[in-house]
Amino acid sequence: MASREEILLRYRAYLDACNRRDWNDIGSFVGDEVLVNGVKRTRAEYVEDVRRTTRIFPDYQWELRRAVYDGEWLAVHLYDTGTRYWEFLGADGDGSSVATDEFDMYRIVDGLIVEVEGTADNARLRE
Repeated sequence: MASREEILLRYRAYLDACNRRDWNDIGSFVGDEVLVNGVKRTRAEYVEDVRRTTRIFPDYQWELRRAVYDGEWLAVHLYDTGTRYWEFLGADGDGSSVATDEFDMYRIVDGLIVEVEGTADNARLRE
């Protein structure tokens, strides 16, 4: 099993790939199938979910605030920021700067994300 430091280093590299919009690199951190909030997703679907966020908020950034690692599970608190350029949950794409907190739990097996349970305060992204 990987150490906490190894898992955090890899997770930071994953966030860096998300923030750089390196779609191929993002996929290298994800298993062939990923269970996301109870829904099976392929690697390609998972990457597309990240892309969808960046289409609405082209400059979206994920910043790691806190992390706890236990066994196969990594729990993180992220602070997310961006500019809303397209409609999101009924809010116009008016160029508003937005920020929110996101809390996720990742199950990591053999260095790959295979399960995610998460939530973000999406209501703040509409303001």
